[in-house]
Amino acid sequence: MVIEAATENVDLKRRIFAGLAEATPETTLLASNTSSISITGLATVTGRPDKVIGMHFMNPVPVMPPAEVGAEDR
Repeated sequence: MVIEAATENVDLKRRIFAGLAEATPETTLLASNTSSISITGLATVTGRPDKVIGMHFMNPVPVMPPAEVGAEDR
């Protein structure tokens, strides 16, 4: 599993996900720490949308134990 945590910039995240898809085995789960960018939009650049999820850590991370995990309907 790889968790991306770049700034909320869709072009940057799409470039990262495209690179991750090339650099990791097809079985690798790719996650984005985003609360506003479409997971489906990020998944399309990977060629393995079934392996892409969204994870949103609550702030401040050291104090808030929950994480929100989900995938959009495709």
